[in-house]
Amino acid sequence: MVAFLNTSKAYATIEEIIDKATTNVVLISPYIRVSEQLFDRLKHKDRQGIGITVVCRGKDLDAEEKGKFRQLKHLELRFDEDLHAKCFYNEKTMVITSLNLYDYSVQHNREMGLLLSSDEDSDTFQEALREADFIVKGAEKDSTIKSIFSGIVKEAKSAIDSSFPEEPKRTRTQGRAKPAGYCIRCGKNIAYDSKAPYCPDCYSVWAKYKDPDYEEKFCHMCGTPNESASMNKPVCISCFRKSKR
Repeated sequence: MVAFLNTSKAYATIEEIIDKATTNVVLISPYIRVSEQLFDRLKHKDRQGIGITVVCRGKDLDAEEKGKFRQLKHLELRFDEDLHAKCFYNEKTMVITSLNLYDYSVQHNREMGLLLSSDEDSDTFQEALREADFIVKGAEKDSTIKSIFSGIVKEAKSAIDSSFPEEPKRTRTQGRAKPAGYCIRCGKNIAYDSKAPYCPDCYSVWAKYKDPDYEEKFCHMCGTPNESASMNKPVCISCFRKSKR
């Protein structure tokens, strides 16, 4: 059943939405400046491999806040300069409210909101979810975080490669080693297997819903950032073309 929320209840429910997310959490708010307490909750979910999507107005996101978000490995930051909606949800629960996710708004403004449940308000929840997804997909991805994270990945790979001497060629009696691959969610080194592109930890999270088209973060073959990776398409276009040669 739809529930009414005042300012304090809306903010508390948003915290709960983050805490109870099992695969992903989406925060849509034109203005964002999260408290340290709320950011600690986001960091905790990030360490669990939970996908975090934030949609806001890029021109109104200050450098300090953007720097905080860069700490989140599983974050997808998107910008919509015409954004006015405020919506926060995970797989089961959604809050639609007048409240921006801004510490000043929480402390000083009088806000109202509604709580929807996928179990008790299924039709309304699904309709709101479709509109929220439309907003997310229409927002522009932040290229800054992507380019910085790409550089970090390349530097890490270079450091790893230089730390180990070249292995001697294996004889036929030793058998053929499995080719190296990368988990498409966390980027961890795993054996390459196009039918099993997740590390055990990330697979256990993905297996709860088993969405074969859920967008992940890395190419399974080369390990570079690939935001269109999925169970169905685990490698980037470049690696796919190379594999067909």
